[in-house]
Amino acid sequence: MDKKIIFLKHREIDFQKWDNAIENSYNGLVYAYSFFLDAMSNESWDALVLGNYEAVFPLVWKKKWGFKYLYQPYFCQQLGLFSKNKISKQILEDFIDAIPSQFRFWDLHLNTENVFYRHNISFKSRTTFQIGLMQDYLTIYDNYNSDAKKNIAKTTLNGFVVKTTDSPQLAIDTFFETYGQHYPEHNTLKKQLLKCSNSALKLQKGFLRSIYGTNGELWSIGFFFISNSKIHYALAAPTESGKKQAATHILIDEVLKEFSNQNIIFDFEGSDIQSVAYFYSKFGSAPVYYTQIRNNKLPFWCKFLKK
Repeated sequence: MDKKIIFLKHREIDFQKWDNAIENSYNGLVYAYSFFLDAMSNESWDALVLGNYEAVFPLVWKKKWGFKYLYQPYFCQQLGLFSKNKISKQILEDFIDAIPSQFRFWDLHLNTENVFYRHNISFKSRTTFQIGLMQDYLTIYDNYNSDAKKNIAKTTLNGFVVKTTDSPQLAIDTFFETYGQHYPEHNTLKKQLLKCSNSALKLQKGFLRSIYGTNGELWSIGFFFISNSKIHYALAAPTESGKKQAATHILIDEVLKEFSNQNIIFDFEGSDIQSVAYFYSKFGSAPVYYTQIRNNKLPFWCKFLKK
């Protein structure tokens, strides 16, 4: 390789060049922009950079027992290598080899364009579900299964209102009221998500949609990230009354309808959990795979490091 991969600490990164690199990467994702990484890691990330930011690899880290380790932040499904040019197996391996030895433990999610295997590094295939919206809404709807169509018909019959003006705070609070038991450190995570979503709105990389009953009661709300021709179903949840109305079906259906006939992929951000995967598949989505890699170079007395 003619150009060298260099390691940059957070303070050394040119964030304008970084964000331009993600914007112009053929595999760019919203999670890799500096605003997203800064918010969800509390600015604890460094980077590997090729040449004049032609290819970049974020390294999100924490410190425990005096050791730095790499981890995947919550709500940041995929990272890994991003490039303006098609990523070869060789360049991906070169970047993996360039990860500094100071990071003694890795637990990373690569992205769907990073195909990696090495016998001395453990790996696991992870699943997300996606729908291409480059088709008319009726075609998209025809691919829903009968259960999804039945729930949408039920909620439509009862009547509902779509709103676009609610706050990220409401979306975050509703999400944690419904699913908070699955996440530790609620207050810290909620603050990170609020900073991230507010930045996304300012940068036009996020939007909100809410479903209300005709009586003005909130049924479902979602914050969606959007960039690089992808919409990410990131922070969405029904209220207790919304569950009875199957309002999440309507929330998803309304977004798919709104963005139909556009060169956009809708990404459900998961899942490997069978029941969740089934729910996403009801909308005609297809599984897409990415890789989680783990590498443990810790001393024997702390081999079981957890983030």
